[in-house]
Amino acid sequence: MSGLMQELEALGAQHLEAIHTLIDKVLSREVGEEGSLTQMTRYHMSTGGKRLRALLPLAVASAMGVESEKLIPFGAACELLHNATLVHDDLQDGDRVRRGKPTIWVEYGAARAINLGDAMLYATMLLADELDFDVAHRHEAMTRIARETLRVVDGQEREFLLKEIERPDTSDYFAMVEGKTSGLFALPVAGAAALCGASDDLLGALQEVTRHLGVVFQIQDDVLDLYGDKGREQPGSDIGEGKISMLVVHALHNSSEEDAIWLRGLLRRDREDVRPEDVQRTSALFISSGAVKAAFDEIDRRAGIAAEHALIREYPELHALINGMAEVFLAPIESVRARLLGS
Repeated sequence: MSGLMQELEALGAQHLEAIHTLIDKVLSREVGEEGSLTQMTRYHMSTGGKRLRALLPLAVASAMGVESEKLIPFGAACELLHNATLVHDDLQDGDRVRRGKPTIWVEYGAARAINLGDAMLYATMLLADELDFDVAHRHEAMTRIARETLRVVDGQEREFLLKEIERPDTSDYFAMVEGKTSGLFALPVAGAAALCGASDDLLGALQEVTRHLGVVFQIQDDVLDLYGDKGREQPGSDIGEGKISMLVVHALHNSSEEDAIWLRGLLRRDREDVRPEDVQRTSALFISSGAVKAAFDEIDRRAGIAAEHALIREYPELHALINGMAEVFLAPIESVRARLLGS
């Protein structure tokens, strides 16, 4: 287990209950303890997760010499924002299971899932207003939440637009990921650093390295969906939803014309028409076309850029945190790398 993961577990043991309690408190105060939005939030949050976005702000505070407890409301806001996107994503992607439990739209219906996701987005602002900082810092935190939320939504929109491009390239893919995924790591890291008094130069550096780490996280997530276990109904769920991953992009440009046409057609099928043998063929194609190797090469390149950022290296505690994030992100797929690439 990495040093950061141990630190996050320790922070979680100390503060995660307070984070959950604060989320519940704010929702209960605004819409009622027995209100349906409060109840649905409790149900969704009960599906679990690593709570990285909740705990990273606390780790940043610790690295910058600020009491972690002061960042609890910001961690709660980051975590609720992340979960709001999951509620909407599950509906848009047609995912029926999240970590062994029916997703919100399956349990409560599509219309109510939209309501819940919307409510959770707005509640992030109220959570940020719970911060024990001056008005200027609270305003900055809220502005950053709003901007990163727009960035994430833009990335989600780009994901749908990718499906309309016959053969998207890596620049299309990275533009989508650097919004949808990187924003949800830039917020808890750079946002927390801003609250802790980081300079503009340091904030810019943290935005840059989390941009790369967000891509690392997303590519490993793409790989894990097909070759690992993401807690969904079955491997290859992304294929069923027609997702344009880096694996898909590479295979479309590096396979035979016949295979590329077949893959593009597969991704346009209705989810229920994608069979297990189609997923197996796709898995083999990603290996034979070099897509899996290219994915791991890009992971290593991006993680290396983040690790070697000159300004971040001047702050040993933050540098260790950034390196630790890369290790945490890559831990679930190291066995996949060894199995598929023998290294």
